[in-house]
Amino acid sequence: MSYPLYVFKFRDGEPVPMKEAVIREVLGPVTVGGMPGRGLPEGWNLRAPDGGEAEVYGDATSLSFVHFSFGLILDKVAELARRTGAVVMPLDRPALLQREHDRRHLPDDDLRARAIVVPPSAWTGRAIQQVVRPVPEPRQRPLLPRFPYHSLAGVVAPTDEPCVCCGQERGWVYTGPVYGAEAPDEGICPYCIAFGKAAERYGATFNDLIDGEVPGEAAREILERTPGIPAWQSPRWLTHCGDGAEFLKPAGAGELAHFPDAVETLRRECTGWGWLPERVEEYLGALDADGPPTAYLFRCRVCDTRLAYSDFT
Repeated sequence: MSYPLYVFKFRDGEPVPMKEAVIREVLGPVTVGGMPGRGLPEGWNLRAPDGGEAEVYGDATSLSFVHFSFGLILDKVAELARRTGAVVMPLDRPALLQREHDRRHLPDDDLRARAIVVPPSAWTGRAIQQVVRPVPEPRQRPLLPRFPYHSLAGVVAPTDEPCVCCGQERGWVYTGPVYGAEAPDEGICPYCIAFGKAAERYGATFNDLIDGEVPGEAAREILERTPGIPAWQSPRWLTHCGDGAEFLKPAGAGELAHFPDAVETLRRECTGWGWLPERVEEYLGALDADGPPTAYLFRCRVCDTRLAYSDFT
């Protein structure tokens, strides 16, 4: 940062010297060229192991850090203040205190009113950074609905936009395929899929082909109230033990190595295409979750068998 960050130690409203030995001990290891044998330089440069830098000016009574980097440099500033009992004062920002009773030693009412006490366990460079350049707390988003046939891998993303179907800001948006002439291509929240509202309003389905026989209610659940599969070609839903399987995720050769039963289903699929064994094994080794080619991993909801199919552009 180009503006200064000050480190002072105050007593009864007046600055008092920090221990020079502590300044040398804390800042010496990151001082370019090292500290002089005695005293402090009039001005010197810092360079931390993470590449961060700063320029330092002043003396034991007042140190200013300019052009400072976030990271280990600010950790050093925090360590210096903590060990000397000093106050960290970013320009035009609240001062950082270590204890509440330090407030009364600050030199004016405005500083005392705005100062922030940082707990000892949080007295780090990150605490200084949060005052210099505040980072918003991540938004707490609601829990996603549970889909018995889908893990939600690859088909939801956070958003602050309202759902195009229900008009509510749900914190999440569905990013997978939608089938239906009147259905929007994007902007539907996963809750409207789970509750069947999107299917009812738009006559939409989210899956197009079930590969096998399943009871009618299971078929409706998969087609109308289950997110789709982010596939390269038209996806198909695998079945096992008379029910739809649960879609787990797109998978590559590395992920599939843990599921030999799924690899065997893929091997049979490739053999059914008329491929020679050498080509089959080459293809299986080339599978990539980010593909193509990509495998789509499922789990039987009855017997826990893993199964998969694959596609490519």
